[in-house]
Amino acid sequence: MGDNRRSKRTLLRRRRRWPWITLGALFLVVTLAFGGIIFGGAQLLLTPHHGMTTAAGTVIALDAAGDGAGDDQQITLKKSAVTERVGTYGLQWAADAGTSATAGTATIGPVISSTADTVVRPISNIQGTLSVGTAVALNPNIYTGDPETSLGIPFSTVDVDGDLGTMPAWQVEGTGTTWVLFVHGIDGLKQSALRPLPTLVSAGLPTLVISYRNDTDAPASPNGLIHLGETEWHDLDSAAAYALTQGATDFILYGDSMGGSMVTQFMHQSEYAPKVVGMVLDAPVLNWAGVLQGQADRLHVGFLGGALKAVVSWRGDIDLGMLNELTQTETFENLPILLFQGLADPLVPPAESQQFAEALPLATYVPVPDAGHIQSWNVDPASYEAHLATFLASLAPVAEIPDG
Repeated sequence: MGDNRRSKRTLLRRRRRWPWITLGALFLVVTLAFGGIIFGGAQLLLTPHHGMTTAAGTVIALDAAGDGAGDDQQITLKKSAVTERVGTYGLQWAADAGTSATAGTATIGPVISSTADTVVRPISNIQGTLSVGTAVALNPNIYTGDPETSLGIPFSTVDVDGDLGTMPAWQVEGTGTTWVLFVHGIDGLKQSALRPLPTLVSAGLPTLVISYRNDTDAPASPNGLIHLGETEWHDLDSAAAYALTQGATDFILYGDSMGGSMVTQFMHQSEYAPKVVGMVLDAPVLNWAGVLQGQADRLHVGFLGGALKAVVSWRGDIDLGMLNELTQTETFENLPILLFQGLADPLVPPAESQQFAEALPLATYVPVPDAGHIQSWNVDPASYEAHLATFLASLAPVAEIPDG
């Protein structure tokens, strides 16, 4: 009888433990999941990847063999958020033995028509062979070559001596002594500069398209991580020093995405900041804390935003407060600034770009509906180039831009 009672008490204790064991296991699973999001997200942001393209499915139909013989060809793709993007983009693909495609690139224009499942877009400038069934990817940079091969613009590759070693740059000649220093964004490529480059060349401005630490053709940072502009600005500083040895007397800084963070840090810290006569910013990161919180909100885990910011700051040894330009606008009060911002940007909060521009008396803010991150040119190239040309002309008394 006693053994029976003891067995019942043991069974009852076990039953009472099970809810706590289950709750503890659930807590552990949730903690690990959230920890994975936080630490994985921080590592993904700070680790160089250099991937600029986005998968766009496979070719459903092509109205020609893909030999680039004309500019009136059309391509049909499966409808998706990627293939429906507003504007003009590059298209890339790898060799595919199954479809007989050879690796290549092309340009696709705005959507012509669509059904419930497909979109049709014009395709031109086909290099390589493209076939039905080939997997393709969108490239917002449009071009994959250099200024000469992509645009017929003469240039030279020069070596800029930076703190960590040699940083290759593209140097495009011009008239006058005001140089444009172009800085691409996080994990980006120098090809980002090729979209606005013809406008800069038409303005007669010598242009230096720089690379910086962790780029594919530049030295890695000491810990191999991206520092969101906090250290990368030193490589822009080295580029400015190089330009001064080549006859530059002052600068127009042009930064997109994290390039915006680099040029603003340059303005705070470089001895050459007084030589800057204007800035062009395209979807600039002006507040990394806002970007990180925005990404957490977009993934419906906004409550993890604070933890994500803390881990990014710890993992990269980064002072996010120092990178908040919304609280440091006094540095830019006397500087002409042209700021493009896509209103469909999933990375940079458009409200922060607008806030920054509205705080500055000499800033011109250009919001672009339907444009994603650094895609304002893609959505409306003519408008983008007109705004840019007008801004450069407004700097003519300083920049010595020639008439015509």
